[in-house]
Amino acid sequence: MPDSFASPFSTVEARGVSKIYGRHRALWRVDLTLRTGRVMGLLGPNGAGKTTLLWLFSTLSRPTSGTMHFGDLPPARAAEARGAIGLLSHAALTYGELTAVENVTFFGRLYGAPDPEPQARELLVAFGLEDALDRPTKTFSRGMLQRLGLARALIGRPALVLLDEPFTGLDRASTVAVLDRIDALRDAGAMVLMISHDMATTAALADEIAILVRGRLGRHHPERVTVDALRDLYAEVTEGPQRVSA
Repeated sequence: MPDSFASPFSTVEARGVSKIYGRHRALWRVDLTLRTGRVMGLLGPNGAGKTTLLWLFSTLSRPTSGTMHFGDLPPARAAEARGAIGLLSHAALTYGELTAVENVTFFGRLYGAPDPEPQARELLVAFGLEDALDRPTKTFSRGMLQRLGLARALIGRPALVLLDEPFTGLDRASTVAVLDRIDALRDAGAMVLMISHDMATTAALADEIAILVRGRLGRHHPERVTVDALRDLYAEVTEGPQRVSA
């Protein structure tokens, strides 16, 4: 991976975003800014709205109200940023009849990566799939699909990387590979938003912390914290009287 790259946007902002499904308010008036060269850890109880917010940042979902800003792009043109976004979601999002290399290469071409196959192979090897490069992905275990999803999310060296529980189902070697890759992305100037329930890993990686509670931004802590401080902060926000950002 090169030492740096030119990001198409220096910030990505959610401004007063809400997302409502029928009578369910998944998000309510959330303000959050992602910046280049930083990793944000996104925490919160199940059902707090973390995945909903991740999908708004991916441009694959639109807010019910409020706006998403990708650098200087007008909010109505946010989808134009999609080629610079890498997403790891809970869904496998693979074509079962295609091999691992074919899947990742296909997504690389879809998002405009030049000559994506060599990079697809490098990523798959980095995540421990060197023995399964040419196997159809319908034969993969859940852990293998997770590693494939990580490779797919990083193909083309996206400027914005969105990771929903990236360490689920990974062995120690794969976990270390992901940690190293996230560090390299930050050093190269990418912005990373990571959902995780793993406090130790989040504290080790994240430059800042956001905690969602019942669809609201309960706390944004703009600095690194130790794991003990993070546990205390999380307990204060989610178990004590709820504090909501203005």
